[in-house]
Amino acid sequence: MTTIKLDDGFINNTVESLAVLLLDYYVFPNTAEITKTVLLEKLSEGDFYKVESGLALSQKITGYMQKISNDKHLGLHFSELPLPLQLHESIANDDIKLRQKLNNYGFERVERLPGNIGYLVINEFVYPELAGETAAHAMSFLANTDGLIIDLRNNNGGSSFMVTLIASYLLDGSPPVHLNDLYWRFYDATQSFWSLPFVPGKRFGSSKPVYLLTSQKTGSGAEEFAYSLQAIKRVKIVGEKTGGKANPGSIHRINDHFQVFIPNGRAINPITKDNWEGIGVLPDIESNSDEAYEKAYQLLLQHILQHFSENSEPGREQLMADIKKILNLR
Repeated sequence: MTTIKLDDGFINNTVESLAVLLLDYYVFPNTAEITKTVLLEKLSEGDFYKVESGLALSQKITGYMQKISNDKHLGLHFSELPLPLQLHESIANDDIKLRQKLNNYGFERVERLPGNIGYLVINEFVYPELAGETAAHAMSFLANTDGLIIDLRNNNGGSSFMVTLIASYLLDGSPPVHLNDLYWRFYDATQSFWSLPFVPGKRFGSSKPVYLLTSQKTGSGAEEFAYSLQAIKRVKIVGEKTGGKANPGSIHRINDHFQVFIPNGRAINPITKDNWEGIGVLPDIESNSDEAYEKAYQLLLQHILQHFSENSEPGREQLMADIKKILNLR
């Protein structure tokens, strides 16, 4: 139970201020208008006065907003402690930057598996200004492997710029590849993301197989990474359908105890002309997320064994024998 007193005036102020913010910022103005109307109707009916806590109120309002918009990014959030007067983006927030640093900027694991398969676990796409050096070291370490598994099963998203940087390591420098567009309502402008002609360190390149692991928890920027690379047929996705959060946005302070995340942009893939909002990224090979790693690893071993059996290369004899042994043990 919250210790914050939720009197009628406070609830009125919260809901009415939220409605104004939606009209000003939400990426789809018509949906914002409908949502505002519904919220004010529920307010006038006394629906929000029945809640017993700030958390319950935020959950109830978020439920209405997401039902109307089918937008899983759109949400009202409650804080027991007073919110700062000025909210900062994550790249300027010292507490968030420290957390990201202590989490190795999202790079949880970088490994060469038996059979010369690379394995990379990324749990967050942190801004390249902070995480670029770590990314370059991780990708350079994996550059000489014959296949790659990138594990996004616990990745909730992050920066589109880091998405672009990591994707660039999986492609060649020239010609650049158009990966994604973001339309921003506030600026009435479209921002394009293309693969980079230069990356620090070594590229994995565009010719070797890459498998992405996904789960229902995979969201936002991680979905952008998967969707964009799937659209250009650069990767195969193994696992579960992802969360379905495609619309980027920002946090707005309403009062001392409530803030709202409002999407003010939408992704537009240059190939599909669509995005994954409310739908999720669909796997190429559907699997329970707990079993996705083993399935992808076995498929990669089989792929590499077949490839080099048909395209023999001096010096690979021992590696081929090792792969056969691994597969026979599975």
